[in-house]
Amino acid sequence: MMSEERKGMGDIISTVTIAVLFFVIIILVVFSAASYRHAAEVEAANNRERALLSYVVSAIRDSRMSEITPEDFGGAEGVSIRDAGSKYERRIYMKDGKLLEEYAEKGKDIDPEEALVIGETDTFKVSRVSGDLLKVSTGLGSSYVAAGQDQARGVE
Repeated sequence: MMSEERKGMGDIISTVTIAVLFFVIIILVVFSAASYRHAAEVEAANNRERALLSYVVSAIRDSRMSEITPEDFGGAEGVSIRDAGSKYERRIYMKDGKLLEEYAEKGKDIDPEEALVIGETDTFKVSRVSGDLLKVSTGLGSSYVAAGQDQARGVE
């Protein structure tokens, strides 16, 4: 009779132990999944910011034969890229937390409704450091790029 009581008590202890271990494993899986999701969201946001910065830097770098000017488009800070002899310009600027790009005639007002949304950022600034060296800044960081006709004159 005593051995049956011990056997019954052992079964209960084993069942409770397995249930507790199962519960702990479930909690660890849920916590790990939530941590992974948060890390993936942060990484995706950083990649989007880097993509914005890379897009603008590439647009400036690839326009070496153009006049590149940091500008204030009526409260929207940005950069204009004008090809020599053309009456059109490419504008990249930030408005309402969105980085926008549009092609328009020189001197016309910006039209955010018609612009292409490149992405979202809380900061965008393009400034001339010296000569043909520009500094492009977004919410994630800054990058320097040589651009403009000064650089193009050195190309043969």
